[in-house]
Amino acid sequence: MSSMSRSSMPRSSNRSSNRTSSVPGPPTGSLTPARRVGLALWAVQVLYVPVELLAAALSTAPYSLLHNTMSDLGATACTTVPYPAQDVPVCSPAHAWVNASFVLFGLAMAVGAVLLRPLLPDGRTTTAAVVLWVVAGASSVGAGLTPLDRALELHALVSTPGIVVSGAAVALTGGALARSWRRPAWWWLVAVGAVGLVAGALLVVRLDVRWGGLLERVALWPSFAACTLVAVALLVRARRGAAPRAVQSR
Repeated sequence: MSSMSRSSMPRSSNRSSNRTSSVPGPPTGSLTPARRVGLALWAVQVLYVPVELLAAALSTAPYSLLHNTMSDLGATACTTVPYPAQDVPVCSPAHAWVNASFVLFGLAMAVGAVLLRPLLPDGRTTTAAVVLWVVAGASSVGAGLTPLDRALELHALVSTPGIVVSGAAVALTGGALARSWRRPAWWWLVAVGAVGLVAGALLVVRLDVRWGGLLERVALWPSFAACTLVAVALLVRARRGAAPRAVQSR
């Protein structure tokens, strides 16, 4: 009987190794200093919105969230911006705050995405999302460094990628979390990101000054809220030690 017992043990071990297992958090779920920084950088993203709203309230030229773009608030002088559709008057006393926020929040978005990658689900979808977050953040930095009244064409060139890919980054992140965490609520992030992607594409394909502000904000504002939401969710899961990753046998 001992001989049979010994011969059966490897088979049992092989069967168990073929099953999908769950590996506990560390080092995936541990909050290292770098990951804490990443969480903080993403948690503050939603604060961009009140900064923009304050700048809009201080504008001395007529300004509408539906019609004027976010970049109009970064114009460094009281002038007229020669958009393809029509000329738009701009005068933003808070332009320094706005351009600085483009740069700082953009850096925070890009660096935060890289630092949080170990806390996010495995897979190509997440990796693609992180790449898009970095592109969106870098695009914001570029927009802040090239005010549209000084270099309109260059500003359009560097800001366009962020407008286009932000919605895709939100959607891919939501999809990865919904599948990995098995939480249907995260599919709402996919829907929101898809709407943002369409809005960004429409704005780029046809810059309609009449609704340019609305399209741009539908494309970009959800990305700030998504970063904050994901950061809070990651923090809660990490503290609970609930960050297992499924490991498939070969």
